[in-house]
This record gives sequence, C-alpha cells and structure tokens, in this order.
Amino acid sequence: MKTAQSWTCLILVWIIAETTGKTPEDCVLPCVFEAVGDETIYWFKQNVLIHTYNLESGLSDQHKSKTSLFTDTISSGNASLHVPKSGPQDRGKYRCVVSSREPSEHIIIVTVEAPITSVSLETTGLSGFEEVKCSSRNIYPAPRITLFTEPTAQPDALHPYTRKTADPRGLYTVESKLLKLEDLTYICLIQSFYRSQTWRTSLQEKEIFSKEGQDFILPCVAPWSLQNFTVTWSFTREYKSTSFFTYDSLTQLSSSVWQKKVRLVTPGGEGGDGSLWLQSPQRLEHTGTYTCIISAPQTKHQVQIRLNIIPMTEKRLSKSATKWWVPTVITGLAVTALAAIITGIIKSKAGCSKSSQSHVEAAEMQVRANTVTEAEDICLKEQITNGHT
Repeated sequence: MKTAQSWTCLILVWIIAETTGKTPEDCVLPCVFEAVGDETIYWFKQNVLIHTYNLESGLSDQHKSKTSLFTDTISSGNASLHVPKSGPQDRGKYRCVVSSREPSEHIIIVTVEAPITSVSLETTGLSGFEEVKCSSRNIYPAPRITLFTEPTAQPDALHPYTRKTADPRGLYTVESKLLKLEDLTYICLIQSFYRSQTWRTSLQEKEIFSKEGQDFILPCVAPWSLQNFTVTWSFTREYKSTSFFTYDSLTQLSSSVWQKKVRLVTPGGEGGDGSLWLQSPQRLEHTGTYTCIISAPQTKHQVQIRLNIIPMTEKRLSKSATKWWVPTVITGLAVTALAAIITGIIKSKAGCSKSSQSHVEAAEMQVRANTVTEAEDICLKEQITNGHT
C-alpha cells in the first residue's frame, strides 16, 4: 500500500533556540503501518537511503544522517522519523518503506518554512532623504513583498526599491522602500511563499492645525475593514511619550487617562475606526505628536499626527495662501509704483501752464524719475515756443 502526503516543518523554534539558548522543537515525519512483527523500516530522502531499522534484530543504521527513529513505538506500528533542528536543507521528498508480510510505502513532501513573525513600516533618512521602508526578517522561503500608496502615486516620483537577501542559515530579510511624499498612506503587504500567511501594515503621517478650545477630531481609520482589533493612542512632547487611550473591540472596553477629554468618534470603533474627539484642547497641554496604532492578527495601521494648537485670536495662513503671498506682494508694489508714475506725469502736465517755476520743477522731475522724461520734453517745448512768441 502506498500513501502520499505533504508535511510542513516550521523552523521558527530553531531561530528562537539560537537566540535564547532553549532547546528547539524538532520535526517529526509520520509513518504508520499495520505491525506484524517482522518489519524492516527504510527511510529515503530524494531516493537516498538515510535510515534503516530491523524490528527482529533491533539494529539501526543512520547512514550518516542526523535523523533517528522512535524504536520503542515501531512494534506498535509507528516508524515516524525524527529530524532534529530542521532547517532549509531538510526540505524535499521522503519515503518510508515498510518491508514485511504486509508491505507499505509512505511518501512525504517536506516543506520547511520560517514563518513571518513581524513586519516593520517606518520612515527613515539613512539615504540622505526621507523614505518609507517596509521590512521583515528571518523568513524562509523568500516571501513576496509589495509596498504602495493610496492614493496611487507615479512610480517615477516614488523611486521604488526592493531587495531580498539570505543569511548563512538560508533565512531571508526582505525590504522595500519608497520616497516619502506628503498626504499619502503607505501600505505594505508581505505574503509567505506558500501563501499560508499575509501580513499587512500601513503608515500615515500628517500635520494638522487647530484652534485652542475648539473641539477637534484626531483621524485614525484603517484602510481595511477590521474585526477583533485594538486601538492605542499615545502622546509625545519633548521626547516623552505617554499612552492615554486604549480600546478593545472584542470586549468593547476602553480606558483613558484623559477621561473627559477624548472619546471614540464611531461607537465601538466600527470596522477599524479609531478616530478620537479631542475636547477643548489647550495649546500648552495638547500641542505635540499623536500616534494611533490599530492592531489585529497580522494587521497593523499606524497614524502619526503633528498637532499644532494656536490661540483663538491668531490667524494662520493656509498652505495654499502661503504659495501666493510673494506674487501678491510684488503685484501690490507694482501697482504702487505705477500710481506714483501717473501722479508724476499729471503734475508735470499741470506745470506746463507756468513759466520759469514749471521749468525748474520739470528739471527736478528729470532727476527724480526717468519715467516722466517724455512729459517733461513736451513741457519744455511749449515753454520755448511761448518764449519766441
């Protein structure tokens, strides 16, 4: 009888063991048969014999393999193979052949996987300019990584860059970078090679101005509809960070050290909305950086808000207004100059009815401004003509 099955050995515990010194759990490949008492067990990997065991003699041969058998269970029909500290080199096709009066064969396809355990999405300036970087470490096989923005930006403007590297153990580090631009939400998706996992994380940064004493909404909405999530808000000022609000959608319980200052905008944070009402904010107390983190299984959304609270009497130019103040001032100066020129011309023409005094005034105007030269010439010509007459 021949059977076939797929088997996955996770090597996450192997990684943890190397960093903590703890004994890792090992991979066990199953081989169950009907025991009759005269069995000889043969284990092959990629058609290479790696282990044999004869039940009657009790002799075992590992064939230079690190594997072993649970010899005390073979008589009851269990010849499972023990693979200690399984790693990438242990993947492949295995065969368990039971030679007896009731022969059987089992084929096992072993896929070794170091699963995704965390994903980092952050702003970095190591390249000389601000970038958003998504990364994950100690994964096998190499996963798929995608970093994009909402709304969609032109690739040429973002300078996309993705890299996958393997360490001496065969474990992969993946990272993807995009240039940081304003008013964009950065979203990163990392999917394991066998598609058993998909991690998603997003990052949004913004700067907001609000008037002192005026109720205000701190926006924090996940790009995906979520269930069973938590919301955590923290406040940072002068390099000191404090968590001031938490909410759990499963228990629908919330806690806040700013009890009468904040509340959820959407009751129960429906669908992944962690936005907060900030009531009567004060400039000295509430100006700073607010960080919202919405967490769910394999999902994280983070919003960083630089909140500037200004006094009620103070007016702030919007970004659109500041773009136009320079040409506006220049235009105003040009109008003022033009008005001065026109006034000078009118005065010059009025002086044409006077004789010697007008002549002196015209000469002074010649020195003061070149723009009235033509008017003065006309005046002088009229005076000369009148003198001859």
